Amino acid sequence: MSFRSKVSAIAITAAACLVFAPAAMASSGPVQVTGKQLKSALLPGSAFLAGYKAAAEDDSGSKLEHLTVFKLPSMSCKDFWLFIGTVGGFGDTSFAGDLIETKSTSVKVFEIFSQIVYQFASTHAAGSFYSQLNAKYRSCRTVTSSDEQGGTIRRTVHSQSKQRVGGHQAVQLVEAMTDSKFPGPATLTYVLWTIDGADVYMINTTPLSISSSKPTQASLTLKLITRVTHLR
Repeated sequence: MSFRSKVSAIAITAAACLVFAPAAMASSGPVQVTGKQLKSALLPGSAFLAGYKAAAEDDSGSKLEHLTVFKLPSMSCKDFWLFIGTVGGFGDTSFAGDLIETKSTSVKVFEIFSQIVYQFASTHAAGSFYSQLNAKYRSCRTVTSSDEQGGTIRRTVHSQSKQRVGGHQAVQLVEAMTDSKFPGPATLTYVLWTIDGADVYMINTTPLSISSSKPTQASLTLKLITRVTHLR
């Protein structure tokens, strides 16, 4: 092959790489699912405790999101405590979550649970959210608000610790809540955030009749990750 032919062949190959590279990069990204699809993968009430059911379900719908409503670094602490883990709009492309509560007063263990899954466009975006989340909890350790009955609710991050959940990076928070109208010990809520690729998971547990979460939040998270993984 002549020198000129070799140069032409190299140029053609390089041009082809430029044309097909964007498509290849796009196809290598995480598979995206809608909020309604994520909702179908949420754990049923029975996965938490016998006699429990899902309520107050919410999701981002049948289309992917492309709008960031809340920016964690600039959010006020009151808004952060109010919205995080309950709604989407944090740069996620979809989300789904619900509340898990008892069906009746005949159950042996009383707890309140919530679960949510945030899906991001990339592992980098999920990692950025997860890092900002950790930082925001550290900077917003205490927040107060009215209980609408003449009292003041005080929420405090009692502890924040790094964890590993089935090999996944996670953070465990223990939150304490008191109400000035109702003296007594603080109500403790356990919050576990776990990141898996482009997804970030939260399991929130408030034990009412026992001293710690049951079942463990790690076991619930791993079940939820498995169900979401099966969507793809």
